[in-house]
Amino acid sequence: MNRSYVSKVTDVIDQARDDLVSISMDIHSHPELNFEEHYSCNALCVALEKYGFEVERGVGGVETAFRATLNGSGGDGPTVAFLAEYDALPGIGHGCGHNLIAISNLGAGIGAMAALGELPGKIVVLGTPAEEGGGGKIKMLDAGAFEGIDVSLSSHPASNRTTIETVIPQQETWSLAMIGYTFEYSGKAAHAARVPHEGINALNAVIHLFTGIDAMRQHLRSDVRIHGIITNGGKAPNVVPDFASANFMLRCTDRKYLEYVVEKVLAVAEGAAKMTGAELKVVPEQPMYENVIPNVALSASVLANADASGLKVINSIPGENVAGGSTDFGNVSQVMPSYYAKFAVATEPVPAHSLAMAAAAKTNYAQDVAISVAKALALTACDILSDPSLLAAAKEEFKQRTQA
Repeated sequence: MNRSYVSKVTDVIDQARDDLVSISMDIHSHPELNFEEHYSCNALCVALEKYGFEVERGVGGVETAFRATLNGSGGDGPTVAFLAEYDALPGIGHGCGHNLIAISNLGAGIGAMAALGELPGKIVVLGTPAEEGGGGKIKMLDAGAFEGIDVSLSSHPASNRTTIETVIPQQETWSLAMIGYTFEYSGKAAHAARVPHEGINALNAVIHLFTGIDAMRQHLRSDVRIHGIITNGGKAPNVVPDFASANFMLRCTDRKYLEYVVEKVLAVAEGAAKMTGAELKVVPEQPMYENVIPNVALSASVLANADASGLKVINSIPGENVAGGSTDFGNVSQVMPSYYAKFAVATEPVPAHSLAMAAAAKTNYAQDVAISVAKALALTACDILSDPSLLAAAKEEFKQRTQA
């Protein structure tokens, strides 16, 4: 395989460094929540148009989503997408480093562009909003925004280690499938001292919901995570609460078992209503986030490009990566070969979804690593476009893992 494009790709990204860092810091200083990322979306679209991409805004019926496309000059071939994220967390800002995900995938698109004059196929940069609970990628998948894409690549901050695993057990998953609900109970108010017997205590229903779920845990698989908060517990201690609610997130390593867990939790919620006489309303809060399916063929290509990209990789022990968080990138990985690079944002451990992570996401160190990730992703995309055997291997592995 002729890889004459390597220096072209890395040089172009180096030349774009000032632009990329400026955009990263701009997005970081303008944190926007799910589906409200108008400023960040526009900043990325303007940059892509500047570099010659054909940009379509509002794709998939999502105002803050976009699709930026460049065609190769070598005829028909596969389409590789880079998925940018740019939403923030309430009260924390960019405590998940999505400003870095944005520029590493923007930079990857700019870098791959430098090689398209000698490659077939197509490069796409997809703007995918609302990863933090809104399921932006899910909406875009359902609306057909991923049609025609053969492989999706992306990135994600990972504390103080850049890891690129190439030994991945068949059943291993890189995230937990997740879904969320709010359980609302309506009762009847009454004076808690004078006529408590005339009331229906909605808060009691919420308390029974929690204790029922806690009792259920010992009979569920060890990978299941159920965590919740009381969002409304009444207004005064001397009034029987006529309304109470709780928000829960349910997770495990695969969708099929998660659906079983959901049935169990819903049964507990209904039981709590019957025990107290309260009425139950179940409100979906998050769509089903599916688990991320890894792809060794793609990760091996990223690893092979690490040196040329300046990435310092510290690989973990096979099986060490216990799935913890959840992402709508998992839904993408369920329909096509996909890979996201996990990269360091600090030299010391830093917790995800924290003010410390938000601070790390604007450091020079984090910008440098994100730009190195952009190079590795760009080179991997060029490898896919230029080497049919790599795409074939990625697709075959995807087939095996999804049928397992």
